Amino acid sequence: MGQYNLARAMVRQLASWGVRTVYGVTGDDILPFLDALAREEGIGYTAAAHEAAAAFMASYTAKMTGRLGVCTASAAGAVNLLQGLADARLDGAPVLALTGQVNTPEIATPAKQFFDQQSLFKNFAAYTALVTNAPAGLRLLIRAMSRALLGQTVAHLSIPEDLWSGTVQAEPGTPPALLTAAGRGCLLGDLERAAELMQRAGKPLVLVGTRGKEAVAEIRQLVDAWGAAVVVAQEAKGVIPDAWPEVVGGIGEAWLPALLPDCDCILLIGQASFEEKYLPKTATIQIESRPEQVNDIYLWDSLAGDVPFIISRLTGKLAGHRTDPAWPERIAADKKQLLRLCGADRQNNERPLHPARLMASLSEAVAEDAVLTLDEGAFVHWFDRDFRAAGQAILLSHRWRSMGGSLPAAIAARLCFPARQVIALTGDGGMLMSLGELTTAVKYNLGIVVVVVNNALYGLEKDKTLAAGLKPLGLTIQGPDFSRYARACGARGFRVEDPRQLDETLRQALSSTGPVLVDVVCRDARLPAV
Repeated sequence: MGQYNLARAMVRQLASWGVRTVYGVTGDDILPFLDALAREEGIGYTAAAHEAAAAFMASYTAKMTGRLGVCTASAAGAVNLLQGLADARLDGAPVLALTGQVNTPEIATPAKQFFDQQSLFKNFAAYTALVTNAPAGLRLLIRAMSRALLGQTVAHLSIPEDLWSGTVQAEPGTPPALLTAAGRGCLLGDLERAAELMQRAGKPLVLVGTRGKEAVAEIRQLVDAWGAAVVVAQEAKGVIPDAWPEVVGGIGEAWLPALLPDCDCILLIGQASFEEKYLPKTATIQIESRPEQVNDIYLWDSLAGDVPFIISRLTGKLAGHRTDPAWPERIAADKKQLLRLCGADRQNNERPLHPARLMASLSEAVAEDAVLTLDEGAFVHWFDRDFRAAGQAILLSHRWRSMGGSLPAAIAARLCFPARQVIALTGDGGMLMSLGELTTAVKYNLGIVVVVVNNALYGLEKDKTLAAGLKPLGLTIQGPDFSRYARACGARGFRVEDPRQLDETLRQALSSTGPVLVDVVCRDARLPAV
């Protein structure tokens, strides 16, 4: 058994568990940890411009790969990690945060940068602990990693600066099989009750949420057997091709299918946290991996376990099912209306450019295996309506929905999938929150395309302010010419003001090899369903 300092032993253990990159910002109390990362092969380090971005990178690494995402920061920088850790916690992404702490004799004293990290992090991490001696550090690391992976959640360790150099005897071990057990054939809940509800439905709807990506083939078979309309949640956009004739779009501020209020049974596959407020009060069956993930209002009729297996079992119970005779026509009518709207948006050359026009053009420009990372803002709803997904991986914050995450997410995506096209789609408000990360993309020469929807406004908040009869305040944005900022950082920069420039500009940007930013000047387009 080898003898190492705690920093080196931890890095070796992270690498053995499949961690390929640690994201962070340097600081005095984590320098020994960074030294160990620099010395270890098989694991890298990506230096972010801001700790919040490092945590977002770890969160999206976990979302994209299913592997543990890891971020690090000094004691003072630890507070900045919380924005990205909240995203991971609420979206069920396994993330480990390792933060420095003052030397052990200074804990609980008025020492510079000391604070009780566990009291703060317990709001954002399912597990948080302070390492009090070097030999215990490795055991706590394994416990933290296990908690994060088993619970699909956030874990956190604080390591005092003087303990990094403490000696431990250890050899790195591989993850136990328990952490990766598939649980095939597992089914919890009353299958017969759920099947009976589905058999009685004449106007069925499948709402594809987060678990849909595990069972696309099974969903296709169930839709055929049940005669259902299909709605794709924002967080599952891209999982089901929009070309399916049964897909009547997403639901939200930019588009609501006319058939939605009349459906009499909903099968919800995974989570659809944003869409639930629009759903009619009707029989709803949710399918999740674990019972605790099911919304408590659906517990009585829902199922948990092996999602593809459960969907296949339900399909087998639908023999002889008949829908309302008018239901297929309702589905076709909503599909036709959605395509008509998207076609009109694609041809709209009015100035300033409508955000729906941008989304329609982007839909035609990106590769089928592209990765798109979305920030938060009104443009997301236009994207949901007008982007015709055809297999792309589309990532966004499902439940935290803070601004500033799309550019860090794109950096993580490019590092995880270097051969795929990566596009960050953000508003000008979100871009201002992560401006520094463009320098990160330049530093590592990452081929990502950042598309900024620049309307000089917090558009979604403006729409909600007006809808509530409130007086607008603080809703305008004074941003720079983002294309010039990009060039100042060393990236390519384009600016689009005329819709007729858009397609060619997107083509040039997407064919570039290094980091590119496209600043698209858009109008203030009010969402129809706010």
